[in-house]
Amino acid sequence: MPTETATSRRDARFAALTGKSLLSCYFPLGDPAVPVELLDTYAGEGVDVIEIGMTSAEPFLDGADVRASMARADRASWRRDLDAVFDRLSRFRDPPRTLLMTYADEAHPAFADSGLWRGLDSLLVVAHEGDPLAARLENSAVAAGVSPSAFLPLPLSADGMARARQAEFYVMLQSNDGPTGPRKDVDPGNAARIASLRAAGVTAPILLGFGISNGAQAREACDLDADGVVVGSQVLRAALSGSDELQALLHDLRSGLDA
Repeated sequence: MPTETATSRRDARFAALTGKSLLSCYFPLGDPAVPVELLDTYAGEGVDVIEIGMTSAEPFLDGADVRASMARADRASWRRDLDAVFDRLSRFRDPPRTLLMTYADEAHPAFADSGLWRGLDSLLVVAHEGDPLAARLENSAVAAGVSPSAFLPLPLSADGMARARQAEFYVMLQSNDGPTGPRKDVDPGNAARIASLRAAGVTAPILLGFGISNGAQAREACDLDADGVVVGSQVLRAALSGSDELQALLHDLRSGLDA
């Protein structure tokens, strides 16, 4: 279990995430096409959480944008790349929080080196329901003082509800069927799903992901009673176009949430 000091430090950092609509944006770990210097734009445009994406051999829920990014990345350099992320964010007085988004697989580096969790605020594992590897990763992270998040795929299940109740950082709810990637619309059925999660005792912020790609959709997600949004594929597309495109997108997303 985490020490009292680690727990106090964690709780103090998470307190900054309350009372606002949260913006969590994907940053691909080790993708040479998305340089770490772009994190300055994330921080400067009000991103609350950097969702650090670790490459996987089988990203079964991701679409073409994330799959292409993972194919470019080298997971063997994970420690160097994570340290570069933390070093870049340390330049800000109040940097975004950090969450590692990872798939559960047998070759995950955390099984060989628990030092992977150093510096992270939260862990979100994507896995098939009941996957024991996911539980091993989460237990290792929690023991190192990292707070668990939960990913809930569609359709909602009893197992997903149970994991959501245990989440301490946030719950990422799949807002549309199918793989990650921008969508034209936000499914209004998410309002009922969010209500059912709250009725089931979920207390962590609930963020909609999968398809959110602009400020208007971010605002719509909040109107459906979400506590914020997770944006991945559209952020990757903007990042590949350069810092100006990324800045414009993040500004639009932040403005939509704050409207």
